[in-house]
Amino acid sequence: MGKLLTDAQVAHFDQQGYLPAIPVLTPDQARHFRGELERCERQFPDQMRKLRSKSEVLAPWIVDIAKTPRLLDAFEDLLGPDLLLWSMAWRVKKNDGQTFAGWHQDFAYGGVLKPKVVIGALALSECGPEQGCLRVIPGSHIGDPLPHQDFDDPTSILARGQQISVPFDKSQAFDLALRPGEIGLFDSAVIHGSAPNTSQDRRIMVLVEIIPAAAYRTDGLEDTAMLVRGKDEHRNFAPEPHPDADFSPAAQEAWNEIIQIRSKMIYRNSTVKPADGYQGAASAA
Repeated sequence: MGKLLTDAQVAHFDQQGYLPAIPVLTPDQARHFRGELERCERQFPDQMRKLRSKSEVLAPWIVDIAKTPRLLDAFEDLLGPDLLLWSMAWRVKKNDGQTFAGWHQDFAYGGVLKPKVVIGALALSECGPEQGCLRVIPGSHIGDPLPHQDFDDPTSILARGQQISVPFDKSQAFDLALRPGEIGLFDSAVIHGSAPNTSQDRRIMVLVEIIPAAAYRTDGLEDTAMLVRGKDEHRNFAPEPHPDADFSPAAQEAWNEIIQIRSKMIYRNSTVKPADGYQGAASAA
């Protein structure tokens, strides 16, 4: 028995590559953090694109989400006591009946990190089938990544509009439905996607990407992360600074530098240009 997860839940994650809804925020906390997002949308409307990746360096309240004790307990049960935040990536889906995410595997384009990356889909609004919740293919994290193809599609919520380009079995697809304050966990190798939002509200979700401090990149690329629990004796990732204030000049300067590193990784060998939210002061090569 771990801090939050049962032995059966840990075994399910290892075998199936995901875990369904786990409460990690109270309803009041979920409302509070949604309110912080909406406050920033009003106060910094031109900066919201930056929340798509590495948002932890832009606002202290985003770090507060990542350091929520119950949230980190769930990750610790899967990854051990020393945890690095790889990215806080916001996925706010309009209720336009159009925006979607094609079937994909994150490690197919974000690079392979060992031993593994665990991603948490944390809901700050209702995230069910009507809202276009994540869907996962159980057990698809085993083996090598499938071939993907990039699409310059404005209705795709994904950085490269990427989709798996070969047939695969979708018959066991599972809806990762979430209530506000719940998190669904999945291995970065699991096949996942999402349908359009046809509800009356936005789907507000943040992807919490966590790695153990012992993790390393197999491709040798430069990378960054923020220590959120325990200690980092390995130093395989350059440490990210904590933001001093919401979207302060120092925070935005740090984001510009860090997103250049992230963008070069995400868009390596891509056929499309870096999307809005993956560009700093200058476009990544």
